[in-house]
Amino acid sequence: MPKFTENEKEQIRQDLLIKGRNIFIKYGLAKTSIDEIIRECGIAKGTFYKFFNSKEELYFEILINEVEVRESVLNELFRENLSPKELLYSFFHFSFDSVEKNPFLQRALQNDEHERLTRKLPAEMSDFNQKNAVRGIHAVNALMNQGTLPKDDPRVIVGIMQAVMTLRLHKQEIGDDIFPLVKDRIIEFVIEGLLKEKK
Repeated sequence: MPKFTENEKEQIRQDLLIKGRNIFIKYGLAKTSIDEIIRECGIAKGTFYKFFNSKEELYFEILINEVEVRESVLNELFRENLSPKELLYSFFHFSFDSVEKNPFLQRALQNDEHERLTRKLPAEMSDFNQKNAVRGIHAVNALMNQGTLPKDDPRVIVGIMQAVMTLRLHKQEIGDDIFPLVKDRIIEFVIEGLLKEKK
């Protein structure tokens, strides 16, 4: 097997991430094969395994990259001087839009795709959901400490936010024509509920 320079290794890794992402978008995790990925990248199968142990690990790294980009934008949003209502409104709408405009995230958030991924990953990777929930709890705690949100159980607030985000999975059932109105109304109701002081 040829030895690669550091620049060549980085180029191969980037090719795998970019071309792998496009293939996963087109076919999904289950129907994508390593053979297809290496053919698109112009590398040998042994070379693929120098970077990733499985197609699921490649998929996972792409997912982590997508989530990190999204989180960096959300972190910027939290630094802006917005009222609590404006901040939550911006959070929900950015979260929806970032998935709607990202075909990879749309696929990754489908239940069957997500279950397949977590089933096939090593244990240290498959606890991604738990780490994500912990990050969400830290963010909610920070919002409560700065007075943006009233004090409540942060796990419940994270659960509410996650539940709102699953709305997009029911877009066809709700109806494409009225979905934006339903989504906006539900977001309004949730924000009003979140901001209401507990009695």
